[in-house]
Amino acid sequence: MNSQHLSQIFTSIYYHCHPKFTIPLSHSSVRALQYIAMNKGGTVREVAEHLGCAHNTASEILRRLADKKLLSRKRRRDDERVVELKVTTLGWEILKEQTGLDIEKLDNVLRNMPIKDKKQIFEGFSLLLKYVKEGS
Repeated sequence: MNSQHLSQIFTSIYYHCHPKFTIPLSHSSVRALQYIAMNKGGTVREVAEHLGCAHNTASEILRRLADKKLLSRKRRRDDERVVELKVTTLGWEILKEQTGLDIEKLDNVLRNMPIKDKKQIFEGFSLLLKYVKEGS
């Protein structure tokens, strides 16, 4: 088993267990929203760097997210050139929907699984997350 195989397994799990989307978003929009959520806020410049795009492109992506009420934009008091970003309550819901698994489908699978297999899965995912966080 190697990283490529693990990635393919994860992709397949997501394919078979992803929820339906309430609000369709582009991949860049999801990545921007996820960046802001994971970093408990951010700025346009930081999002542009994360996405690897121009400041004006990031600004347009973020404007569309704000128009959909998925994030709030607020100018910093001490430097009005800087726009601070925060994910809204609706934004958190849509982000979970866009990046997570369908809880109902997952519950159905887990319900029919032996306890020892469930425990092994949870331990494995927890251990992988620990190492991923330590490595970043």
